[in-house]
Amino acid sequence: MPIDILKQELLPTVLPCVNELLKIIKQDKEYEREKLNSLNWMVEFLYRNNPRHKEQRQDMELLDIPFVQKILAKRPQAPLPLHLRLTKGEAATLIQAGVRGYMARQDVHVQSFREKIKKKQSAAIIIQSAWRGHNVRAAITDTDLCDRDVCNLYYGKKSAVEEEGEIEEVETPPQ
Repeated sequence: MPIDILKQELLPTVLPCVNELLKIIKQDKEYEREKLNSLNWMVEFLYRNNPRHKEQRQDMELLDIPFVQKILAKRPQAPLPLHLRLTKGEAATLIQAGVRGYMARQDVHVQSFREKIKKKQSAAIIIQSAWRGHNVRAAITDTDLCDRDVCNLYYGKKSAVEEEGEIEEVETPPQ
C-alpha cells in the first residue's frame, strides 16, 4: 500500500531533513530572510545524507550534484527576490535611505536648487549647439557650397562652377 511505503521509506528519510532545517532556522533568526532557500537546502541535505552513498557525497554542494546541473541547464533558476536576499538590517537601511531621499527632495530649498540646475543645463545645451553650428559654418568654404549643390545635382543641372568651366572652354578657340 502507498501509506506503508510512505511510512517505511519516505518519512524516515525526510523527517530528519526537516528537523535539521527547523533547527537552523530557530538558531539563526536572520536565516529566515537571508539567503536560505529551503528547497535547495533540503535537496543538498538529502543528497549528502543518502545512506547508500554517504561517504562519497559529504563534500558535495548543490551546484555539484549531477541531476541538479542537468535541471539548471534546461531551466536556470531565477535569482531570489530582493526581500529574501536582504537581511532585516539591510532592508531597514534601504527603506530609510529611500524615505530620507524623498523627504529631502520635497524641501523647498532643494526644489529651487534643482530648478536652477535645470536652467543652467538648458543654457549650456543652447550654448553648445550654437558653438557647434558656428564651427560647422566656419569650416564650409564657397567652393564646398558650389561642389555640393544638392538641388542642382538632383535635378540634373550643372552648378555655376561647372557652367563657367564650359563657357571658358567654348570661348577658347581651338589651336
